Amino acid sequence: MTARRAPSICLACQARQEVVGRRRPSIMVPKRRRLETLAKAPAERAGGIALASSPVLSRPTSVEDAEHKRIAIVVANALPAWELDDQPADVREAFRSLEDLWKTKHLRIPILKGLSNPWPEERHARSHNEKRPEAPISHSTFRQNLALARHSKLTRQVLRAQLLRCQRPTDVLRVVATALTMSRETRFSLSAQHEPIVRALYRCRDLVDDAEVLSAVNAILSRYKVYDLHVADQLIAFGLKLAARVRTVTGMKKYLRIIRERGAGMTTNIFRATIAKFSIGHRGLGEIRNGRWLRSDLLQVLMGFDDCTHLPLEQQFHLGTFLDRRDWQYLHGWIAALGRCKHAEEIRREWMIWKDSAARRRPKKLASMTPSITTKTRGDYWFLEQMTYSGGLKWAWKLVEETETNVGLLKNRIIFALLEGVEHCPRSVWQTQGETIRRLLLRKYDVELTKIERAFSVAWVSTDLDDEAEGYHVLLENQETVVMERLSHEDFKLEEDFGYPYESVVPSKERDLHDAVEVDESATE
Repeated sequence: MTARRAPSICLACQARQEVVGRRRPSIMVPKRRRLETLAKAPAERAGGIALASSPVLSRPTSVEDAEHKRIAIVVANALPAWELDDQPADVREAFRSLEDLWKTKHLRIPILKGLSNPWPEERHARSHNEKRPEAPISHSTFRQNLALARHSKLTRQVLRAQLLRCQRPTDVLRVVATALTMSRETRFSLSAQHEPIVRALYRCRDLVDDAEVLSAVNAILSRYKVYDLHVADQLIAFGLKLAARVRTVTGMKKYLRIIRERGAGMTTNIFRATIAKFSIGHRGLGEIRNGRWLRSDLLQVLMGFDDCTHLPLEQQFHLGTFLDRRDWQYLHGWIAALGRCKHAEEIRREWMIWKDSAARRRPKKLASMTPSITTKTRGDYWFLEQMTYSGGLKWAWKLVEETETNVGLLKNRIIFALLEGVEHCPRSVWQTQGETIRRLLLRKYDVELTKIERAFSVAWVSTDLDDEAEGYHVLLENQETVVMERLSHEDFKLEEDFGYPYESVVPSKERDLHDAVEVDESATE
């Protein structure tokens, strides 16, 4: 059994032990001298002096000091006034420490954890051991390490390590310039380091804009051309996607020409990734960083550049020349880009080609969550949706008639846009789905009225439970100050705009629908 710890002499320490430790102060307090004070006797004993003892502790005083105090009290005929500032230094500090401790009494648990031995924190198992980022080194040290590399493997290791330390495009260009001017072996080693170069340039996007990163890629390609080095396809694809991000027609023309001259074509991943950088569709998040494409510039990239119209089709290099309409991964992004440009006529031409395609005439099932969806239904719905986005409502209603689509199953944003041109609804569609269209019209008006009420900060209160049309509006905010200030702000938007969606994540069903693989029924049999 351990010996009991002796109590502290300091008053502040005793109070802290009482509050923090939740234990009573020890009764084994050594005897101390109590401060002796004098009190004036009652009226019936006037002139007498009574000796009293105060519980307040103080430093011991000499006999002469006590005698002087007694004389002063008798002469002045008054008791001394004891205040906090008049107390001895040790007592005053004890009171102040106690007051501060009382204000922080809710910190008892953290104090206990800090003073005692707390339980060890729970350790979370890591899936892999992450490598620590290497410390940055000076460029002169890098040149020395590169010069000391005896063979190509060590050279590639030095280049890779230095590239992964780069944070800005200027750092990457210095590494490239140093490797190109060293020796023939370092040049070939650098041309094989396309993966670290792309990673370093991606990392630079945290500190600089995409235009500066694209300039660095252009400079690297120019230096490779001077030294007659091979440029990897990954670096070309990275430059193409950056040009699409920056919204530059010149950059797109440059990299599309390089891909055409190589003759390797364009894979589905690069084609879809390039179109995704156009910020197309319902949620174009790229516009938040780089703005929007001009419609005229984007149409040049898609349909043909203005200075290349005289060339034969096999020598042109716009994005449409890489399109493979037999593959849905190509066609899906192509139609979405046309809808973004509001090119309804071109979507109409693509629809005529799609009607005679094998994927529509002989539909196949899809490996998706909904077994009823086939290649035909997926394509028809996508054409209808993009035709609606493009503004060709007359042709969109014609597609509803040709595909026999149930308008009640469409998305809200699609049917609401279609109802803007309800006068183009064919007679056959109105006869079969007239009641559904009327109900959707009422819902559309209700949604639009709700937007207006939300903008003006008013609410509708119904007075008749059976008929919601009877009622009145109630103001929720001050109309003259709060509401009008909000409506007059430049960033105010009554409804959702392209590039700034309310939800940042696309629903998984919508993603899986267009990524679904066609099922070969003959193989399953």
